[in-house]
Amino acid sequence: NTLEKQLNKIFNDDNKFLTDFEPRINLSEDENNYYIHADLPGMAKDKIKMEIDEERTLTISGERENIYKNNNDNSRKEKQENEKEQTSTTTTTMDGIEMEEDQKNNNNGHKYSVMECSYGSFSRSFTIPEDGNIDNIQAKMENGVLEIIINKIRTQKSQTRSIQIQ
Repeated sequence: NTLEKQLNKIFNDDNKFLTDFEPRINLSEDENNYYIHADLPGMAKDKIKMEIDEERTLTISGERENIYKNNNDNSRKEKQENEKEQTSTTTTTMDGIEMEEDQKNNNNGHKYSVMECSYGSFSRSFTIPEDGNIDNIQAKMENGVLEIIINKIRTQKSQTRSIQIQ
């Protein structure tokens, strides 16, 4: 019980939900294209926004919604206060720890001690090189990975020609 109390102080509910989401990015290129790959697990493509400005800055933004109830949510705090006014029963869990019924039902009956997944709003910006064709950017989302392909504009290789001097 002492160890659990110490762990609860470290992993209290307020700390579990204070993570910021910053998607991991891979940048690469080949002879014909520039590529941006963004890991966006659990996100649908309609939750992602992409914009490019006059200065050739591509911005990817969105929000990975927390699938768990946030302890900082005022509506949840109000609900908890209302539940405390009602009669609560005590239940013993599988590990022998007693908790009130409304605590047990928190987050669909799960009691979280570690949350490594991040949630929240994000925004990442990239400057597109001068030889990148900003008029024909392609993007697709598959298995939680956003792939952006920017075609390179092929520049004419200068050919040597003679100029006659007069």
